[in-house]
Amino acid sequence: MKEYNESEAVEAMCAVLPPESRDNDSVCEVLDLIYDYYEENGELDIDDGDGETDVDAVVEYILKYFRKNAPEVHFTPAQIADMVRAEIDYEDSLL
Repeated sequence: MKEYNESEAVEAMCAVLPPESRDNDSVCEVLDLIYDYYEENGELDIDDGDGETDVDAVVEYILKYFRKNAPEVHFTPAQIADMVRAEIDYEDSLL
């Protein structure tokens, strides 16, 4: 099993964005928020159940944060959903 690499995850997430939105710092912030969501919802636990992540819930969590703390680059909800799915796909590729 390959080890998780944050740079590779960010690269995968950037790949689903239009070129003008590919800001590594802002994408890293989204990645951090994805993991904050996982942590708050027990999805980092080994026995977290079915292992399915509710992408819409993650997107809403991130949007709620961004309403108070806007990132340098504005992401649409669809772009955030694409980044969440890309991160999940990257995780799955490590199994």
